[in-house]
Amino acid sequence: MNRPSTGAGTLTQRVVWALTGTVALFVTALALLAYLTFDQMEDDLVNDILNTEMDRLVQHARTSDQFLPRRGARELGGSMRAWLSVDGQPPIGMPEEIRGLDNGLHLIEPGAYTWHVMVAETGTGKVYLLYDATDNEERVHDFGLIVLGVGAICVVGAYALSRRVAAVAVGPLLDLTDRLSTWAPGAPDLAVTRDDEAGRLIEAFNRVQNQVDRSIAREREFAGNLSHEVRTPLAAIRSDSELMLLTQELTADQRQRLTRVVDNVDDVIVCLESARAMARDQMRPPEPVDLGECMLDAWRGYETQAGLAELRFDNRIEPDHIRILDRYALLTVLRNLVRNAVEHAAPATLTASLDADGALRLSDDGKGIAADDLPFLFRRYYSGRMRDSGMAGRDETARGLGLAIAKRVCDMQGWTLTVDSSREGEQRGTRFTLRLDAATVTA
Repeated sequence: MNRPSTGAGTLTQRVVWALTGTVALFVTALALLAYLTFDQMEDDLVNDILNTEMDRLVQHARTSDQFLPRRGARELGGSMRAWLSVDGQPPIGMPEEIRGLDNGLHLIEPGAYTWHVMVAETGTGKVYLLYDATDNEERVHDFGLIVLGVGAICVVGAYALSRRVAAVAVGPLLDLTDRLSTWAPGAPDLAVTRDDEAGRLIEAFNRVQNQVDRSIAREREFAGNLSHEVRTPLAAIRSDSELMLLTQELTADQRQRLTRVVDNVDDVIVCLESARAMARDQMRPPEPVDLGECMLDAWRGYETQAGLAELRFDNRIEPDHIRILDRYALLTVLRNLVRNAVEHAAPATLTASLDADGALRLSDDGKGIAADDLPFLFRRYYSGRMRDSGMAGRDETARGLGLAIAKRVCDMQGWTLTVDSSREGEQRGTRFTLRLDAATVTA
C-alpha cells in the first residue's frame, strides 16, 4: 500500500542523523576550542619573547649609546628587529606602519604579514621592537587544517557507527513489525500517514486490532446464535420431559431418567447463559435469589454422578437467605464447584454453609490439594490436582477449565472466590469460600 511521505526520513535515518549531528557538534566545538587555544598560546609566546627582549634592549641602550644604531635597524636574529628613535625622528628603514605607535604591545597586519610590535622609552630615545609572526600564523593555520581533517574523520566514523547503532536499536522494531504483518495480513481500516518504521508498526497493529475485533465479534455472534438456536429445542425437551413425569405409569427408573434429563437441560441453559455473558463481558440484571435453593439446584445437576462417585451432600444453608444477584452467574459458580468435588474429592462429604459474615462456603473432607498446586488452581488448563486423582484427559473440566470459569464469573460479578486445603489431620479436605460482596441482602 502506498503511503504519503512525510519528508522526515525513516526512523533509522533520523537516529543516524541525530547521533551523527551530536558527534559533529561536539567535534566542532572541540576543534574550535583547540584552534583558539593554540592561537592564543602562539600569541602569548611571541609577547613573552618581546617582553624579555625589550627588557634586555632597554638595559643595553641605557649603558651604551652604540648598542642600537641611530640610522638603521639592529637585527636580533630570527624574526626580530629593533630601531631607536631619538628626538622623534624615525630611523632609516623603519616601516611606516609602526611609526608613531605609543608605548606598549601592538598587533599590526600589513598585507599578508603579521607583526607584533613593542614600544618602550630608554631615556635617550624610543625603542621599537618588531617580531614578524607570519610563520607562527602559518603554523596556527596548518594546525587548524589538521584539526579540521581529524574532525571530519571523526564525523565520518561517527556516521558509520551511528548506522550500526541505529540498525541495532531499530532492528527489534522491524522484527516486531514483520511478525505482526505475517500474523495479520491485509490492509488496515485506518489510514497511516507516516512512511517509516513506526508507521509500518502502527499499520501492523491496526491490522492486528482489526483481526482481534473481528474475532471478538464472531465469538459474540456465535454465543448469541448458539443461545438463540439451542434454547428453543431445549425448552421443548424440558416441557416434554415434565409432561412425561406427570404420567402415572412410569417406573421408578424411567422417572429418574426423565428427572435427570430436566436437570441436564437446566445445566445446559445455565452454561449457555454464562457463556453468552462472558463472551459479551456483560452482566445479567440481578434478581432475588434464595441461596439455599440455588445450592440445591446446583447439586441436582450432578446428584447422579455424585452417587456413583460416593460423594454425599449436606446442605446447611437454611431457607430464606435471599440475595439480589445474577442467578445464572451464581449457578455457574456453584455447579463448577460441585462438579470439581464430584470428580476430585470423592469419596467424601460435601458441606454447604454460610459463614458468620455471610460468605458461602463449600467444604469437603476428601483427600485435599497439594500446597504447591493451590496458587495455580484457578488457572485455565492447570491439572496438578487431576494428576493425583487420575482424571486427566476425561473432559474439559479435567483439563482445568471448571475452576477457571468459576473464577472468571466471580471476577465479572465483583465476587471473591478463595480456596484452602490440607491433606493431614482434622483439617483434611478442601474449602472454597465465595464472598458475594457486591450482592444485596434482603430481609
